[in-house]
Amino acid sequence: SDNLIRRLADLLQDEYIKGGRSLDDISKLAFVFGGKRPGLFLKKELFARVKAPFFSPKFFSIDEFVDYTLVSAASYSRINDLEACFLMYTLVKKHTPDILRRREGFAEFLPCAREILKFIDQLDLEDISSDKIESIQLNAQIGYDVPKDINQMLAHIILLRGAYHEELVKRGALSRGLAYLTASRIEKPALDNFD
Repeated sequence: SDNLIRRLADLLQDEYIKGGRSLDDISKLAFVFGGKRPGLFLKKELFARVKAPFFSPKFFSIDEFVDYTLVSAASYSRINDLEACFLMYTLVKKHTPDILRRREGFAEFLPCAREILKFIDQLDLEDISSDKIESIQLNAQIGYDVPKDINQMLAHIILLRGAYHEELVKRGALSRGLAYLTASRIEKPALDNFD
């Protein structure tokens, strides 16, 4: 029930505004929030307290921070939704064509491609290894009481995920999930610009 914005502003006021430090030191701080709105509220609260011009701290959403971390480590681009769906369609066509039954065309497969990509992204966001997926895969091959299409997808998810990652890396592109996974594996992110 605490007001996070007010508590952060209090901390900054005690440490920087009243603490004898230069207001320029505030610009060397970085804050990472779940979205963009908390940064706007904190900035507004700081302006209300300082009542003088100063350079603001850097505010990141989690996605922006992941991008910042990756750009400082290597160049890449984010793959857009439709391109990712078409890539998944070509990978399924190549590696597991039986999933395409009754939806051979890209337009028919598009909703399924989105679901597969969402599932892979979630696995990447949570850094779930292939070993853990194998137990799901084995259960799917045994035949859980789920639709046949779901069993087929689970049985081939490791193959599709690996092929998808490999193709993205070849293209110098990343999905949201793979961006998070890649950023989490950078041992020492370049954060020298911030205190």
